[in-house]
Amino acid sequence: MYIIAESVYPSDKAKDVAQRYLEAMEKYPDDASLATPIVLAAVRTTLQGITVMAILEPKEGKLEEAYAVAVNRMAMFHDIQGFEYEFKTSYTLEEAMKVIGM
Repeated sequence: MYIIAESVYPSDKAKDVAQRYLEAMEKYPDDASLATPIVLAAVRTTLQGITVMAILEPKEGKLEEAYAVAVNRMAMFHDIQGFEYEFKTSYTLEEAMKVIGM
C-alpha cells in the first residue's frame, strides 16, 4: 500500500510553504519503523500554482500510524492561504496482483 499526498499552493506562497515544510519535518520526522519514503517531494509548477506529490510506503501493519503522521504534517499548513491538499492510498503492484488472484 502507498500513501500519496498531493498539495497545491499559490506560487507567491512558496517560501512560506518551504519554511513550514522544514518545521513539519522537524516536528514529525520520517520514522523508518512506520514507513519508507518512496518520493520525498515531486514538485512542478502549474497554472494553478505549485503542485507537490509525496509517496510513502507504510510498513506491514503500520498504515494507520504512518497515515496519522502524514496528516499531522499537513495540518501544519492549514493557515497558509491557498494551500490545499489531499491524501490517497493505492495498492503496490504485488498487492494489486493478489486482488486478481495472481
